[in-house]
Amino acid sequence: MARSYNTDSVALRAPKNTATAAETFSLPKLSKDEMADLENKISTYSNPQKVPIKKETPHVSEEAVHLTDSAIKRLKYLSEQRKKTQYLRLRVDSGGCYGFSYMLDMDEEPAADDVVVDRKGAKMVIDEVSLPLVRGATIDWQDRLIGQAFVVLANPQASGGCGCGSSFEIKMD
Repeated sequence: MARSYNTDSVALRAPKNTATAAETFSLPKLSKDEMADLENKISTYSNPQKVPIKKETPHVSEEAVHLTDSAIKRLKYLSEQRKKTQYLRLRVDSGGCYGFSYMLDMDEEPAADDVVVDRKGAKMVIDEVSLPLVRGATIDWQDRLIGQAFVVLANPQASGGCGCGSSFEIKMD
């Protein structure tokens, strides 16, 4: 059988003449200066200041990767259409049938740890972790019956790859 309680008439009150927590537990009382210092620390912790992140200019690499003429033309076209520089981002992720996968995306801003590749005004970025795995690779824009895409045509750091070209294994020299 479930019990029901009428809480409308119940009032919770602290008993009169009860000791404070400091008195109950024999804690010393804080002076006014100590109390002000404590309140200042509490307000500082509850309202943290935002520290601006210093964004360094990414460095430009001439030998990082190669862009074909069709890739350069497409990147320039995309930048013109959007009226803002478009960067082709190449990164390497773990996975795929050969261990590593190429990931090609568009971006509007390079990150602080990016290497920027500039070929005839067409811009590409590669993060510093992925760069050793794709250094010297050739990137192309392909417009085929099955679709359009930027692709990695050749990668001198790869010892093999899958038939579709999206994953590769690295050379172990």
